Amino acid sequence: MTGQKHLIECHCFLAQFRNKSNPPFHKFIVFSVIDDSDTIVPSYAQCNNCGIIHKIIDICRSEIIYGKEELKSIEKIDDVCLSLPNSIVDLLKNYNSQLSDYQYSRFIIENELWNSSFVLTSEIEGDKKTGKILKFIANDKFRVEPFISQVLI
Repeated sequence: MTGQKHLIECHCFLAQFRNKSNPPFHKFIVFSVIDDSDTIVPSYAQCNNCGIIHKIIDICRSEIIYGKEELKSIEKIDDVCLSLPNSIVDLLKNYNSQLSDYQYSRFIIENELWNSSFVLTSEIEGDKKTGKILKFIANDKFRVEPFISQVLI
């Protein structure tokens, strides 16, 4: 099994694009588990803009569940925090991380995928991308590392 963060496109748009003639649809990040046969384990996610429920059916693909504005089985950050070390919870809260980061952290720890990492924060300035990653070294051993990479335009 592997885990993957990916984008899902909703049918809503952000308020700042309301007056545009063709506003771009809102996208949000979700975390999915991919089983040994390279199939997404179906899950549900709630759009962080409009609140509509999506059934995740593949990488970057979902089906909107019409008529459901709430699904009690959708995981929340507080649910995931129960299975994470306090140091990771505190760190993710300090970086205002999304649910997908908490879920990915739990997946890495539970599956002992040491030396895995993901981006905590990043920004692009000119042709350089800088930021910080959270690296999982071993059980209860983590590190935040800065990075700089070249952006190809």
